[in-house]
Amino acid sequence: MTKTTHLDDDAHLGQDALDLEHQGQIDLLLAVEMELRGAAGKAQLHTLLDRLIEFSNIHFMSEQVLMREQAYPGLPAHEAEHDQLMDQMRDFQKRIESGEGTLTAADLSTLSGWVLQHIRTKDRAFAQHLTDNAEEIGQSSAAS
Repeated sequence: MTKTTHLDDDAHLGQDALDLEHQGQIDLLLAVEMELRGAAGKAQLHTLLDRLIEFSNIHFMSEQVLMREQAYPGLPAHEAEHDQLMDQMRDFQKRIESGEGTLTAADLSTLSGWVLQHIRTKDRAFAQHLTDNAEEIGQSSAAS
């Protein structure tokens, strides 16, 4: 993971609620990274990963509700990506719980890369849909 502590220009979408939630995910990923670098114990990693999983799940549900409200045509594919990430995080958590291993720097790099790539592509497309939709509503109202 990079040492970025805030959303960079590529990940900043200009949608306050989404950007705030994405920042929360990045903050939690950075916290996990800091624990890994400090040779965190199993309990600490478990707790942080729990927080990341719970936060991500709530964020994804919130985002998907908004997508439904906006009749976003990309919802099925977007939802599938959310499901894949949640499955991956839960697999990491199971591995820690079972004692089969711990979260590695490579795991975290994969997870962080996925989150950032998802924000920069799929979430950016949704943010554009929100912007376009808001403009269309404004134009319809002005014409009336």
